[in-house]
Amino acid sequence: MKLKFILFGLLAAIFNTSKAQDNLNVKVDQRMEALSIFYTLSTVDTLDIKPTPSTYYKDFKTYFEPCKNHKSLNWYRNLESWDAYDIASIGLFLSRNHPFEIKIKPEGNYIRSSSNDTFLYHFNEFYKDCKVKKFIKKHKKLYKSVCKTAKDSVKDAGILEEIQKFYGKSADGEFVMYIDLLNNIGNNAIPSSDVNFKDDRMFLLAYLKDESKNLTDESPVVFTPYLNVITHEISHLFVRDFLQIYKRDLSKIKNLFLTTSKGEKLDESEWENELDELIVRVCTAKILEHKFGKDVGLKDIDSQSHHYRLAEPLYDFFETYSSNRKEYKSITDFYPKIMEFLKNYEE
Repeated sequence: MKLKFILFGLLAAIFNTSKAQDNLNVKVDQRMEALSIFYTLSTVDTLDIKPTPSTYYKDFKTYFEPCKNHKSLNWYRNLESWDAYDIASIGLFLSRNHPFEIKIKPEGNYIRSSSNDTFLYHFNEFYKDCKVKKFIKKHKKLYKSVCKTAKDSVKDAGILEEIQKFYGKSADGEFVMYIDLLNNIGNNAIPSSDVNFKDDRMFLLAYLKDESKNLTDESPVVFTPYLNVITHEISHLFVRDFLQIYKRDLSKIKNLFLTTSKGEKLDESEWENELDELIVRVCTAKILEHKFGKDVGLKDIDSQSHHYRLAEPLYDFFETYSSNRKEYKSITDFYPKIMEFLKNYEE
C-alpha cells in the first residue's frame, strides 16, 4: 500500500511538471513585430542602445534603408515625447490585417505620444508604403526557429513548474511568450482580462544583447531567455491582484515605497508601480532560491536592494511563506501577512 502511494505521488509530480511545461507557447506576432519595426526605425539613430547585432538586424537595416525618412517616421520623430519600448504590446489588441485598428481594449496604456487614432493612421501608412508585410513574411522561417530554441531552453530549465509551485495558483491556459527581436531595452508583462485571452499569461521578451559575446551583424539570432527575466515577467501576472485587493490601505502608506535605497524621493504617481515591482522582485528572488539555491536568491535580492530599500527585509519575511506552505497553499493566502508586514514596517 505504501509503495502504491509513493508511485501515485511520483506520477502526479511528473504530470504536474509536464503540464507546466506544455503550457508554454512562444510566438513572434506579426502585428507586434511591425510596430517594433516602426518604433525602431523612428528612434534608433537617437537612442544609445541599439538592437542586438544579428543577421536579422542586418536584413532589417538593408530592407528599410529606402524608407528611413518616410513621412510617418518623421512625424513620430518630431513628437514632443516618444513611447516606451513596450509599445509593441498593443499589437495583440489590433485587428489581424491592415489597416490596423484597435479591436480589443488594452489594459495597458501603450501609446502615450499621441492619440491612438493618430498613431495608427501614421503606422498604417508606413506599413503599406514600406511593404512591412513582405519583410515579415520573408523571415517567418527564422521566427519559427527562434521560437523553438527559446521554448526548448525554458522547458529544459524547468522554471515554469517552479513558478507554478511557488504561487500555488491554477495554471490553466498558457504562458505566452512574445519575442521582440529588435528590442534590446526591456521586457514587460501584458495583462488582459478580455475573453480573447482567457487564462493566457502573456509577456513580451526583448532580445537582450549578451555582453560576454562579440556579436556582429553576421551573428545568427540565438534567443535563450534569461530565467530571472522569465520568472520576473510571469510573476507580474500572478501577483497583480495584490495591489487591486489592498489598494485603499496601501495608498495610506504609499510614502513607504517612494524613497529609494539611495534616499532618492520619487514622484507620488510612482507608488503603485514601485510597490508592484517590489513584490515581484522579492518573489522572483525567492523562486530562484528555491530552484537554484540560497546563494542565487541572495545574489538576486542584493541586486534589487540597490534601488528597493524594502527588498531585503521583505525577502527575509517571505521565509514565513516558504516554510509554512501547509498553511499558505497559495500566494493569495499569504497576502494578509504581506499587508500586515508593510503596515507595521518601521523606518
